[in-house]
Amino acid sequence: MVHDYSMSPQAEDEEIYQKATKENRFVLTVNFKDFKKLVKKGRSGIIGIDSYLTNDQIDEFVSDFVSGKDSEDFIGKAIKI
Repeated sequence: MVHDYSMSPQAEDEEIYQKATKENRFVLTVNFKDFKKLVKKGRSGIIGIDSYLTNDQIDEFVSDFVSGKDSEDFIGKAIKI
């Protein structure tokens, strides 16, 4: 969000979630606990990841997880991988 949308690193979770919903995207976050509370049926889902992962590990982990899945599988869901 900081790099692609020039949002502040201190942007509120709700603001980030609203932007993801407007853009028809899901949220990938290490802040799973707080974002999980924001997920609504029929709206953007979230995928939680561990904070200790490197960027390369995140890329591999998430790519493997979403590979072969329908994007509809993530709507309105909070999934921790």
